[in-house]
Amino acid sequence: MTDDVKKIKDLVEIVVNKVRSIETLQGVAAEQVRLIRDQQSVMNGKLDSVDFKLGAVENRLDGVENRLSAVQDKLDTHTFSLVKIEATLEGYADMYKVNKDKSAELQERVEVVEEHLGISNKN
Repeated sequence: MTDDVKKIKDLVEIVVNKVRSIETLQGVAAEQVRLIRDQQSVMNGKLDSVDFKLGAVENRLDGVENRLSAVQDKLDTHTFSLVKIEATLEGYADMYKVNKDKSAELQERVEVVEEHLGISNKN
C-alpha cells in the first residue's frame, strides 16, 4: 500500500505543478488583457478626439460651402449680364457695319450727283 500512496502522492504533485503552471499562465493572460484594455481606452480617447476634430472640420466646410454657393449665385448673375452686354455689342457692331456700307453708298451717289452738276467739294 505504501507504493500506492507514493504513486498517488507523485500524481498529486504533478497535478499541483500543472495547476500552478496554469495559474501562472492565467495571471499572465489577465495582465495582457489589462494592457490591451488600457491601450484600447487610449485609442478610444484618440478616436473621440479625431471625431471631434472631424466634426469641427465638417462645420467649417459647411460654412465654406455656403459662401461658395453665394459666390456661384453672384457669378451666375454676372454671367447672365455679360451675355446680355455681349449681345448688345454685337448688335451695335452689326449696325455700324450696315451704317458704314450705307454711308459709302450715299457718298458714291453724292459724288456722282456732284460730278453731274459740276459741284466741287474739295477742302
